Amino acid sequence: MFHLHQLIHDPAVFAKPGTLDITREKSPHLAFGKGLHYCLGAPLARIEGEIAIRVLLEEYPDITLAAELSELEWRQSLIIRGLKQLPVKLF
Repeated sequence: MFHLHQLIHDPAVFAKPGTLDITREKSPHLAFGKGLHYCLGAPLARIEGEIAIRVLLEEYPDITLAAELSELEWRQSLIIRGLKQLPVKLF
């Protein structure tokens, strides 16, 4: 048995799999589907995400995490891996 969120943490596929790296090259995961089931909105979603992160970092260059890593809570889901919240300090 495996969990879907573990698939993107394979050290044989990803260097530093537990580290958020927004500059990482595209991965072979199936987040937007594949083939016939490929999400038509995937390119738009990627562009929107890239723009949102770039603007956030430009507007708030001193943004920092407002909690200890050990305090962050992950969603309990087999389908979506993500934090319940990401507390940050903008100034």
